[in-house]
Amino acid sequence: MKKRYLVLSASLLILTISGCVSYYPNTNAKLNLDEPIVLPDALEETSGLYCGASELLSLNDSGNKADIFRLSYDGSLMSSVRLPLTNVDWEALSASDTHWYVADVGNNKGNRTQLTIHKIDNRALDNITSLSITYDGYNPSSNTPYAHDYDAEAMVKKDDQLLLFSKSWRTGVAKVYLVDESVAQQSLQPIATVKGLPGVITGVDYDKTRNVFALVGYKSDPFGNFATFMAQLNTDFEVINIWPLSDYKQVEGICVDVHGAYWFTEEATEGRKASLTRGWVEPQL
Repeated sequence: MKKRYLVLSASLLILTISGCVSYYPNTNAKLNLDEPIVLPDALEETSGLYCGASELLSLNDSGNKADIFRLSYDGSLMSSVRLPLTNVDWEALSASDTHWYVADVGNNKGNRTQLTIHKIDNRALDNITSLSITYDGYNPSSNTPYAHDYDAEAMVKKDDQLLLFSKSWRTGVAKVYLVDESVAQQSLQPIATVKGLPGVITGVDYDKTRNVFALVGYKSDPFGNFATFMAQLNTDFEVINIWPLSDYKQVEGICVDVHGAYWFTEEATEGRKASLTRGWVEPQL
């Protein structure tokens, strides 16, 4: 696999991408990236991503089939499975040793009345528990499309916690929600907020090797321009590092493999194929 290296120094970075401007603070580590791998056409609208021991799992977002895709780490499609569900707007995927978690929570327009997280037994895929969720203070009739804080595209199963991160279009301050897997219908209240990111969060995973959260996101404009980034948060949800992903547009999912490498996906956009990229973080010398 041909490699290219994106090395970020500790100086203040100003990134301009097709009119989108984002400001990046000092970093204490550098991010290196391999060349992106073009994904199969079946994953043009790839959204969530999960790193297993020997394979990757991914899915497509709104309006697509209720399929989970198994990929090798070279990006090849190994197989797919159709679940007995409807994909209204699948946006995130996580897993434990025994279950897959699919978040049907995409809500860009802010008008959805039903948001669902599906918990799927990975040994019996028709054994599914669906959790109906809403947010404290959520009123679909009062939301402005793409300008409200009741959207989400990032979820992670961390130990015994299932965490959902908001895509806060209006304030830019993401909310972190703890989902109770024992409650069929629940209204979520934030347990924390994330301040200081240069855009909205679209994917998250927990990095066990470094004891941090790894996430991706972007700032976009109405003309289809993206300023894309990767970041790390500590366990208090404070920003540690932010790196621009200047060669990418609509990044959607991220996961951390057993070796501590970061993998992220990019949805197909005009002039760009969907892709998978491996990155790794090193301390800044």
